[in-house]
Amino acid sequence: MPFIGNKPSAVPLTSADIADSIITSAKIVDGTIVNADINASAGLVLTKLASTGTLTVDNIQFPATQVASANANNLDDYEEGTFTPAWAFSTSGSVAYNIQTGKYTKIGNVVYYQFETQTSSISSPSGNATITGLPFTSRSTNAGGAFILYKRRWTTDMPNLTINSAESNTILYINKQLTTGQETSLAGSDFSNTASGNSFFLAGFYYV
Repeated sequence: MPFIGNKPSAVPLTSADIADSIITSAKIVDGTIVNADINASAGLVLTKLASTGTLTVDNIQFPATQVASANANNLDDYEEGTFTPAWAFSTSGSVAYNIQTGKYTKIGNVVYYQFETQTSSISSPSGNATITGLPFTSRSTNAGGAFILYKRRWTTDMPNLTINSAESNTILYINKQLTTGQETSLAGSDFSNTASGNSFFLAGFYYV
């Protein structure tokens, strides 16, 4: 009906104006409340949310620095990224690369990764060979494992065993199996110094 006299100005309702239980979800038409209707400084406490049901969102963002949780049922981190794997030798040696790429996905306390390397030249490799550059430091026990997907253009001996990540570190120990059946560390002398040598493609996981 029309107003008699001056029309009152619009004044937003406050919580004090609404008696408990008068407005229920059944009285709210779907889509009538949008983000713009909600004050950005308003807080929604967890007790107002149902503990069951389905939550549909575009994505969930975790902070750049993990906020670790001691609760075994809490997902406290997710991250995707790249890293640069590199060969290192316990005594001496330098490596140049044709291919040197790595990718990882971290879910909670587990890092899943894969990488590929191919050398273009190697200078005086000596001692045991390891892969460096993993994206996170592994934990001190039961660090994880890996398997070789592809290898080509090595010398007679080449990496051919499942390998483990080092504990409390960001490196992988690389092993080989001799024709005698003996297992031993991959050495600098096992590397071929060809222009496109020592192709190595590996995938694995480890705990942090």
